[in-house]
Amino acid sequence: MRSLATTTDGWRGRPGPDWAEPQLLAALDHCAAQGALGEHVLIGHDARAGAREVAHLAADLLAHHGLTTYLASAPGPTPAFGSLVHRRSDLTAAVVVTASHNPPGYIGIKVRDRSGHGIPWPQPPVDAALDPGLLEVRHHQRTDVLSPYVGAVGDPLSTVAGTFDGDVFLDAAHGAVGVLAGRLTGIRVLRGRPLPFFAGQSPDPVPRVHAEHTGRTLLDQLAHRERALLAMTDGDGDRLVLFTHRSGYIPSAEQAAALLYAGLPVKRLITTHVAPRMALRAARRAQPGLKVTETSVGFKHLVAAWREQPVPTLALEPNGALVHVTGPDGYFERDALTALTTILRTFASLEDLDDAIQDVRQAHPHTQLVHTTPAPLTDVLRALPGLLPTWRADIAGEVAHYDDGAHGHIAVRASGTEPGTRLYIEAPAETAELLTRTLGGPAFKLSA
Repeated sequence: MRSLATTTDGWRGRPGPDWAEPQLLAALDHCAAQGALGEHVLIGHDARAGAREVAHLAADLLAHHGLTTYLASAPGPTPAFGSLVHRRSDLTAAVVVTASHNPPGYIGIKVRDRSGHGIPWPQPPVDAALDPGLLEVRHHQRTDVLSPYVGAVGDPLSTVAGTFDGDVFLDAAHGAVGVLAGRLTGIRVLRGRPLPFFAGQSPDPVPRVHAEHTGRTLLDQLAHRERALLAMTDGDGDRLVLFTHRSGYIPSAEQAAALLYAGLPVKRLITTHVAPRMALRAARRAQPGLKVTETSVGFKHLVAAWREQPVPTLALEPNGALVHVTGPDGYFERDALTALTTILRTFASLEDLDDAIQDVRQAHPHTQLVHTTPAPLTDVLRALPGLLPTWRADIAGEVAHYDDGAHGHIAVRASGTEPGTRLYIEAPAETAELLTRTLGGPAFKLSA
């Protein structure tokens, strides 16, 4: 299995000679053989081309293993499938055919356990493949996933959107949230372009400047763009960024900081070692007694930290993930629509939200830029002292940190989803431009 497929949350990649249905099915076959799915499995898919057909193949495969399968009757967001497993005691796992935030053309699968959280994947043998033609085509029970999700998540969102002083629009990009058009009252669903919840070479080739352009273009098409809140989701509906005429692009870290300054009632902030320092500083300034926990990169680590102390919590990943749960019975999961509901409940109007974002930017002037370079981590770490001669470095942990003593901060780690190195840059524009120009192209090399 030579694809760029293994991630912190399932497998996904761009179809090609070494990555397509045979490899996906082999990965799922290995997962089932290891007993990771239990006996009653919900199988769903997002709205991208090919996902429905792979979901049917996955159901046939799991039935071959003797598992009881329930096939979703329509595409839906990943959180809809996880939350249904979380609530229903008769389901032991969910398999979702989705390539997450990756652009159209990618294919993949995520798996959720009986609590609705990601399963640590048993890794299949290298180059494992399973011929789909060998599977017996079977009939599978159908399950309505969208109606429970609309009742639990969509209806509260529609209610709060109805009281919000502003016009709420959902940009479903190429993804699953678009299937909810017409089921969310007071909210209009638009379709834009793939959005850069990461900025990288592959599998995320869309730079943030293109997302800015997408947001501006969509707003320019509206009759009252100055009143519009554009909520942009990724392909499977678990990540959220916002866009307004006044504030432009609002990433998850700025959303979190604004919520904390607004007094969102939480006892804990959980985030990762690469989270923007902005969010951590906001937590300590806005709510001095708030417990702050930093974990390894990967949402499963945030889940593990929350399980240790399931109090009212705000959780953050810098790639669009924002989670707010109020107690131990809540479903702790990335969900764009639930995050949007929290935003609209906290800020009564678009003006209030824009004011809060401007306050955050004044207090924390460097928005984080996530940049991926094809250069190996060792080469990047050798180059950075020369590029940042006055910055303090701490390279002892799993993530290297550089700090300028003021608002500047850079975290560096090897990418978990593609070859190369990922930099999380909070720095003046000229410093960010120097780093991305020097490290970002295929010509970047260091002498021995």
